[in-house]
Amino acid sequence: MATVTSSSGNTDVVTVRRTESRDVPAIISLFSPFTEDLFGRIDVTYLL
Repeated sequence: MATVTSSSGNTDVVTVRRTESRDVPAIISLFSPFTEDLFGRIDVTYLL
């Protein structure tokens, strides 16, 4: 677990884990024209 603090001072505790192949559909669902313009094209295989 880790504590994350935003720039506005809000804190939250999160649990992290390694990305797995079963996460691909959820990752792809986050893609949009806006995120592609912002970050460029992302290779999901590279993330895994």
